[in-house]
Amino acid sequence: MGSVSHYPGRVRPLLSAVVAALIAPVLPVLAAAPAGAANDQDPRTIDKRTVYTCSSEVLGTGDVETFVRVQLPRTVTAGKKMAARPIDLSIVVPEDMTQAMRDYGVEEVSGRSDDATYKVGKKKRKIRRLEIPATEVPAEGLLVLEGTGTAQAVRLNKVDTYPVKLPKRFSAAVSVTGAFSFDDDLTCRIAKGAKTKIGSVRVVP
Repeated sequence: MGSVSHYPGRVRPLLSAVVAALIAPVLPVLAAAPAGAANDQDPRTIDKRTVYTCSSEVLGTGDVETFVRVQLPRTVTAGKKMAARPIDLSIVVPEDMTQAMRDYGVEEVSGRSDDATYKVGKKKRKIRRLEIPATEVPAEGLLVLEGTGTAQAVRLNKVDTYPVKLPKRFSAAVSVTGAFSFDDDLTCRIAKGAKTKIGSVRVVP
């Protein structure tokens, strides 16, 4: 259950905007595999867009446009792991939203997801320590939110081609501090008509 303190009702549109900014990158950029991940063969970068519907007791419900950039190998060898890989998140909050935060006395924003996952075929793996640390709202210019995490490795034993998918559902926690402060829990699900598939990996002998 989220908690709110010093929460003026008139700032609800601002809070919804802040949540959209924080949730958009929760489905993250999977960065290049770390050095030594020799089983990642012929890696390529895939850019995808999808939409999640997110809701909370405090902030209500809204659709969140999410962009995902994933570096995946085209092939991996059967029985070997597709290596764990770092996750880098970055989102630029629009100027009008950043200014609204200043106007309402927002000093810092942060967010995290403890249950974010991805799937390769039927194998589900966690994205660990996925966090956007407390980020100061600048006195001028754009607010840029950065986050990091680690996608767990997955071992694929059977020769086949496997889809790589984002989760259909996940949750996140958001914190805003300043002239007013609140913590809230969000639940998100893939929006009607939106896709979770972001690519595929072929397993070879």
